[in-house]
Amino acid sequence: MNGETRLAKFADALTKKGAKPSSGQDVKSTTDHALINGHANDMVYKLLPRKDRRVHGVFFSGSTWARALVEQLNIEQWSRFLDPSAGTGDLLLEICKGLPLEETSTLTIKAWEKRLGAIDLRESFLRIAWARIQALAMTRHRETIDTSHFRPLPRSFRAGNLFTTPLTLHSGDCLVMNPPYQRMLAGRDSYVGAGKRSAAALHVEYVLRSAPENVGLIALVPDVLRSGSSYKGFREALRNRMEITSFNGHGSFGGDADIDVAILRAVTKSLAVKVSAVELLTPSQKSTGTLEKVADLCSVGVGPVVPHRTEETGRPHGYLTARNSPIWGAVETPTEKARFEARLQNGPFVVVRRTSSPKDKQRARATLVRGKGPWLVENHLLVISPRSGTIKDCQKIIKNFKDFRTDEWLNHHIRCRHLTVEAIASVPIWDGEQA
Repeated sequence: MNGETRLAKFADALTKKGAKPSSGQDVKSTTDHALINGHANDMVYKLLPRKDRRVHGVFFSGSTWARALVEQLNIEQWSRFLDPSAGTGDLLLEICKGLPLEETSTLTIKAWEKRLGAIDLRESFLRIAWARIQALAMTRHRETIDTSHFRPLPRSFRAGNLFTTPLTLHSGDCLVMNPPYQRMLAGRDSYVGAGKRSAAALHVEYVLRSAPENVGLIALVPDVLRSGSSYKGFREALRNRMEITSFNGHGSFGGDADIDVAILRAVTKSLAVKVSAVELLTPSQKSTGTLEKVADLCSVGVGPVVPHRTEETGRPHGYLTARNSPIWGAVETPTEKARFEARLQNGPFVVVRRTSSPKDKQRARATLVRGKGPWLVENHLLVISPRSGTIKDCQKIIKNFKDFRTDEWLNHHIRCRHLTVEAIASVPIWDGEQA
């Protein structure tokens, strides 16, 4: 029996009186004790192979992320709540915890049905989500969960994807979503650029293109959409089309999804409205005011040597790599030489390792290159060259990179697993000594 068949049988177990769920428990104990609190997700992870979940981006929000997304949501502000990648309903379930109750659970379920909408590739997921929502209604009415009283799947819960089975959006709707994170092909006219791009970006882009004025959006997306240089066009479209309440990094998603994420909160504005002054700045960035930046003192670029691709036909020169550049140390004479046919860099300058994670104790780990060279620099290093040409300014930059405020700033600004030219160039030059 394959994973899809097992999922369908599990969905039957949650929605048909007298059926047996895959775990071996009876329906009543399954729903009473665990249906609302995560058992459904645990069973899906168990029944659907990890390989299949990764291909289709099946990584459920879970109660922790659901609470993080919904905690600032004003339930009374919005008429409907829609999830275009619903999974087993974690986000809608969290919203339903704040929806008003009617006189009976039956009336409550009917009222909620009018205010909720969902799309997912698997109908079995939607059936599980709807079962969980109805179970929550009964629980909030202090009733025993009785699956024989469950209503059939609403018309607003549809199998498909956002692009082929779109939700009809109206002013006053609110989209709450944790879109898939796998890469998919984008069209030439896409805001994110042609080629393979994050599916999450394309889901948000669909909202930008199709939603009328005053549609809310709360989305848990890969942090690269917020901070990656390849998504500048996407962020510009976002600013043009939406009033952004916040767009902040929130660390690692956790579990099988080894990726840093950000939460976007925004509301669509009229296409006739001019571009607002809203900027995608974190609180740390805003607080820097008129502080000088690294780019004011230095040029920043990527080392030009790509090992195994750059031709080795040039004259021998000192060669700097992430391996032979001591962290917080200095290089006077080369310990390694190479013949790559690439742009040469004259000293003094600073190199910083591009590989850098928010989990690292220090993000901008630097090396001072004192020797005049010329030097070859591999592409795993960023090159920071002071316009003054002095070692003094190199030392100033390194001292700034050691400052804990730089680590805090970078962790807000870019939670990707690598540093970009834009990120390093934008690092503030802190006034005074470390706090």
